[in-house]
Amino acid sequence: MKLMKFFTFFLFLVVTPLHAEMISQKKDGAIFVDSATTSEIEELFKQQDFTDFSKIRMKFPRIYMKKLPSDWKNIEDNEEKHKTFIRIMIPLVLKVNEEILKERILVENIFDKYNSGEKLTEDDTNLIEQMAIKYDAFTRLKTEERMPVLIKMLLDKVDVVPLSLMISTAGIYTNWGSSRFAIEGNALYLEELWYQNEGMKPLDDENAEYRYKAYNSLEECIYDKALKLNTHINYDYFREARRISRTMKRPPYGAQLAAKMLKDSNLQNIAGMIDYTFSYYHFVKTDYFPELRDVK
Repeated sequence: MKLMKFFTFFLFLVVTPLHAEMISQKKDGAIFVDSATTSEIEELFKQQDFTDFSKIRMKFPRIYMKKLPSDWKNIEDNEEKHKTFIRIMIPLVLKVNEEILKERILVENIFDKYNSGEKLTEDDTNLIEQMAIKYDAFTRLKTEERMPVLIKMLLDKVDVVPLSLMISTAGIYTNWGSSRFAIEGNALYLEELWYQNEGMKPLDDENAEYRYKAYNSLEECIYDKALKLNTHINYDYFREARRISRTMKRPPYGAQLAAKMLKDSNLQNIAGMIDYTFSYYHFVKTDYFPELRDVK
């Protein structure tokens, strides 16, 4: 019996610290973190000199967290917590933007080929058709006019999203990641699923006929939100502003998009909150000088 108690105590000493340690791996200069406490991730940020994200020359180290820190709900809600949340989000949104840019470059290459008079291959047309389905680009044209119309639509839709907009809305919807949906389901933007059993049910509404979509990772959630911004008809204003920004050869700016949202009476409240958050946390660096890796 004493031997059993000793063995149990020994296991407690050996195994318990393992569960508390950060679980991460390095790949291609990036650090992928599957699990960590708030203090562990903050220490990692310090080691990578990832402190004041608003500084013009600040580098954004690639630290990709799969989920929020394991003790996040117990951390006091204050400005420092918000800043940690922002640092968690920045590399993930950059990663999603780089994935979108890879797709955009494929579309741009086909666009250049078409403009030069070169005949598109079957692979080219198949790729455009697949992208059109993914990004909800639709035309009834069936002739040779179909491809240029779809390509033009895709050039408007397959594009990066401002970090400030993605991070501000995630912070606002989830109280900086403190909501049950963010902690348990990586749900940062509260995407609703109606008349389905999947997803997370709101506990404050027993008769709710909707659920909030849950995700396997924060990155998956961010990508899903970016895809919605790039496809849904309600975000035409967003894509129009981004198109104008490209014409002026500057990145899309979160405050500019919030101003566009103010024209829609249904979005005025959230737009004002985004604009305030953008200004308070000095997101200008994240929009104007994003440290995107080269995408070829």
